[in-house]
Amino acid sequence: MKPFFSFLLLFVFIACQSISQTKGQKNSGSVNEAPEFIEGLYINTKTIRDKKRWTLLFQVMKDAGMNTAVVDMQPHPPTPEQVAEAKALGIYMVARVVNFEGGLTEKTPNASLVSSIQKSIRKACELGFPEIQLDYIRFADGGTNFSMSYEKRYESILGIIKDHKEKTKDVCPSQTQWTADIFGRVPFIENDVIGQKVEPFSEELNGLYPMLYPSHFYGLTKRVADPYGTIKDGLDLTVKRAKQGTKAIAWVQGFNMMVGPSKLSYTDYIKVQMQGARDSQGHGFIVWNAGNEYLETMNAYEKYKKEPTPNSQKLSQNQN
Repeated sequence: MKPFFSFLLLFVFIACQSISQTKGQKNSGSVNEAPEFIEGLYINTKTIRDKKRWTLLFQVMKDAGMNTAVVDMQPHPPTPEQVAEAKALGIYMVARVVNFEGGLTEKTPNASLVSSIQKSIRKACELGFPEIQLDYIRFADGGTNFSMSYEKRYESILGIIKDHKEKTKDVCPSQTQWTADIFGRVPFIENDVIGQKVEPFSEELNGLYPMLYPSHFYGLTKRVADPYGTIKDGLDLTVKRAKQGTKAIAWVQGFNMMVGPSKLSYTDYIKVQMQGARDSQGHGFIVWNAGNEYLETMNAYEKYKKEPTPNSQKLSQNQN
């Protein structure tokens, strides 16, 4: 763990250097209310289990000016003390609850699995998480064992979401925010076999988190090569298609995959995604790195804070 801690200490130094130049940021008055514009990180089980790692990473986030953390609830949720610690730093806490790893392959989910998911949701509400983020709330992308129309697929997934809310309402307050992760391609297309669609989802949920990782737009050269435009366009389309008042927050790519086509450094690749979110009609971004290795992300965030809107000339050069 020593190298990681060294990196995190460097984060603190880098972040502290940028505070004086941080653009004024509007935050809500309570950590139980979502910030007007979300800027944060994904927190995995490894970080949850390592209390020192947790404390240091959240301090780095606060010092840098970030305001939100999306935290795993399975298989090992954070302790009440960890949640209180993060809230004391002014961090808005979002509980990430995985539903169907890889997506559903049958028409209806296994009852015991649904019960386990709802147990995690209940635990999140008991811990005081103001927002429940449903991940993998979809059918499998690689094919299913049945035939079903698009509309029936949407109805089925929405039925599961409604059931989650109904079965946990005795624990989750009425003001709980319900959100979901959606595939990055969903805002760009009319229908999808995975059972996700912006319009019906926004009728049942308070917010959507499209996973707009540029590297995952397989075969779409422009999307892969244009991290700024991919994030901006994805959020703008989500807002345009969603019910008025629905929040749209981008998952941005904080991992080094297919960065080359952008002609940007890894750090700048992350930075321009943040700028794309800021320039969009959306409501923020969360950086995903599965291993919670955030050195490049914090360097990118420092640069983003100094330049929230990209240099148009540099951007056009990179896109040519």
